[in-house]
Amino acid sequence: MSVSLGSDQKFVASGFSQWWQRLAYHHKWAESLLYVMFFSGLLLWDTVGVDWQLARWTLLVHMLVGATLFTIIVGAFWAAHRRLITSSNKPFLRQTGTVIEWLLIACCLSGFYLFFYGNPGNALGLFIQDVHFYSSWLLAPLVFRHAMRWSVLNLNKFRRQ
Repeated sequence: MSVSLGSDQKFVASGFSQWWQRLAYHHKWAESLLYVMFFSGLLLWDTVGVDWQLARWTLLVHMLVGATLFTIIVGAFWAAHRRLITSSNKPFLRQTGTVIEWLLIACCLSGFYLFFYGNPGNALGLFIQDVHFYSSWLLAPLVFRHAMRWSVLNLNKFRRQ
């Protein structure tokens, strides 16, 4: 009985390991969610001037997707993909991957602060809002450039036709 149980555990562990390794290269959901979060956040920017009826729903979706789907999907992809930062033979991908990692941490932590505390209008709230805003402005184009060949927004595949 224990031999059967041990082999089942090995099978489950190897299945999880294979899934985790494949996840490191399957970025479409994570990248797509990053762009959705960026563009929904862009709609919340005062300069864009979206009507409050649309802005309140956009804010709700931005917060809920950011706190749930984005955290789970991008978090799993990041954790699986992270080992490639050190093992890649391409310096550009290692460097941009490291910068993306730090920007993602800054954007997520500031986003969670804003989710739970909001911006009460004090200096700390304004600073954290700025960190969230500017880190996203750097993060989205850097992710696009980092994954350009494989990006969901790759425009080269349309030019070749």
